[in-house]
Amino acid sequence: MKTGYPSIDKTHLQGIPEEKLHPEIIPASMLAAFMKINGEHLDEIAVEADGKTYTKNDLKDDAIKFAGLLLKEGIKAGDKIAVVTPNSYEGIVAIFGANAIGVAVVIMKPIDESDVKYFYEELDIHKPKMVLFYDNSAAWMSAVRSYAQYIQVHLATKPIDGYTRQYFGFKNAIDKVEFSLEEVMKEIEKHSISKDDKPMLYLKTSGSASKPKTLPFSNRAIFASLIYAANSTGTDTRDETVKKVLCQASYYHGYGFMPLFVNIMGGNPVILAGATPKDVANYYKLKPSYIYGSPLTLRQFMESTPKDADISSLTAFFCAGAALHEKDYEEGIKYFRDHGCEAEIRNNYGISEGMCIGTVNDHVAHIPGTAGKFYIGPEWLIVDENGDEVKYGEVGEAIVSAASLCQGYFGDEELTKKCFIKRDGKTFFKTGDFLSLSEDGYVRFIGRERRFFIAVGIFEKVNCETVEEAISSLNGVYQNAVVVTPDETSCKAFIVLKPNTTATEQSIQSELKKLLQAYEMPREIVFLDKIPMMDSGKVNYKLLKTM
Repeated sequence: MKTGYPSIDKTHLQGIPEEKLHPEIIPASMLAAFMKINGEHLDEIAVEADGKTYTKNDLKDDAIKFAGLLLKEGIKAGDKIAVVTPNSYEGIVAIFGANAIGVAVVIMKPIDESDVKYFYEELDIHKPKMVLFYDNSAAWMSAVRSYAQYIQVHLATKPIDGYTRQYFGFKNAIDKVEFSLEEVMKEIEKHSISKDDKPMLYLKTSGSASKPKTLPFSNRAIFASLIYAANSTGTDTRDETVKKVLCQASYYHGYGFMPLFVNIMGGNPVILAGATPKDVANYYKLKPSYIYGSPLTLRQFMESTPKDADISSLTAFFCAGAALHEKDYEEGIKYFRDHGCEAEIRNNYGISEGMCIGTVNDHVAHIPGTAGKFYIGPEWLIVDENGDEVKYGEVGEAIVSAASLCQGYFGDEELTKKCFIKRDGKTFFKTGDFLSLSEDGYVRFIGRERRFFIAVGIFEKVNCETVEEAISSLNGVYQNAVVVTPDETSCKAFIVLKPNTTATEQSIQSELKKLLQAYEMPREIVFLDKIPMMDSGKVNYKLLKTM
C-alpha cells in the first residue's frame, strides 16, 4: 500500500538497478581516471582553447611535466598551491598535474579591480606554497605588479609562511625544468588511488546569496560526480556521438568545474569559451554538439548568432544557474527549428556544494515547468520546516546526501554546522531551495530560500518565481526579476522591455491581474535598461534588493 512519501514508496526510482542507486565510488586522482578511460585513445582531441587544440596525449604529458616541476620545487603531497586563471588549458594541466601527486589546488579568479582585496584575503587564508598566474588578459601585467607589491609589503610587515615563488608563464616553466620521469611516475602511481578523504580541490559557490564561499572537495567527491553523471545521463564515457562540449562557466566555480572536468575525464572533447555576448556570437563557428550555459546565454545565442549561421552541429543546450521560463524554452526551440537545428533545451538544477549534482534532463520528455529528474546515486529528501519529509507533489526544502558533497565551507564552521546536518547516520546538505517531486520523478524548482513572501491577511506563501513566470509571458517583456519587499509581505518587480516597446506600470499591472491573484501582484514595478547579473549568469538579486 502506497504511503505517498518518496523515501518509502520510491515510485520515482522504479526500474533503476541497485548498482546505479548505490554505486561504488573509488577515490581516484583525476589523471588516473582520465588514463583509465582514455588510455588507448590518446591521439584524440581533449581540449580546444584560444584557437589551439590539445590532444589527450598532450594533456597527459603536460600534466606529468607539471607534476615534475612541483616536485623539483619542493612541493610535496599535502601541500597547497593556488592557480590564478581564467578558463585555460594551462589551468587544466596544473590541476591534473598537482592532483596526480597529492597536492591540493585552490582555483582562483584572475585579479580585477572589483575584488582585489578579496583576492589577497583569500591568499592569506589558504597560504599556498606556490601561486601561479595563467592569464593573457590586458590587465595581466598590472595584476602581477600589484601582487608583487602586496607580497613585498606583507613580507616586511606581516610574514606569510609558505610562499616560494610565482611562475608567470606555463610552457617556459615546465619545458625548462629537468626531472627524472621515473621519479615523477612513482609519485603519481603512489597517489593514483587516494588513501584518505582529505580536501584536494578548492572551488567557489556562485555567491548568489552573499560573497562566494570556498568549497573543499576530495578526490572521492570529484570521482563520485563523474559516476553520478554517467549513470544519470545515460551517456557512456567516450561517447562518440558527443563531438564537442562547449563550457563557458568559469571553472573556479563548482557549476563550471563539473561539466568541464567530468567531460574531460570521461573522454569527450571540450571547448573552453568566453561568456561575453561577442564570444557567444561565435559559438556556432566552434561546431559544438553540447553547450553548457544559462538562460541568459541561450538568449544571447539567439540574438547574437548570424541569421545564416549553420548551427546543425548542436544537439543539446544545457541551461543551469537560473530557472528557464517556459516562454524562453518555447522561443529557444522555435529558434533552433527555424534554423534547421534539432537541438533539445535541457533545463537543469544543481548545487555547487555537491559538485553541481541536482537534476538532469537527458533523454526524458519535456514537461513544462520542470527541471528534469534527480541525479541517480545521491539520496534526495524534500522536507518541511520541521525536517519531516513531504509527500509527492508537495513543496519543501531539498536536502541531499552524496559522496560528491564538499567538506563544508572552508573557514566558516558556523555556516557549515548550519547547512551540513546529520540525519539517520548520514550527512545531508540543506540546499535552501524549495522543490517538489512527482511520482514519475520530475522535479519542479519552486524558489530559493527567502525568494517568497507571506501575503498579509491571506497567509499564503507566494514564490517570486511564480510572479516572474507571469511577467515573462507578457508581450513586450524582454527580461524581469522579482524580489521580496523589506517587510516580506509583498514583492517588487524589475522589468526590461524589448526594443520599440512601450508599457507603463499601470498597463503591466492590468495585464498581470489576468494571470495572478490580487495578493500575488507586485507592489511596485521598476523599468531598467538591463537586469544586473553576476559572472555566473545568475540574476544579482542581492543588488536588486538595494535598488
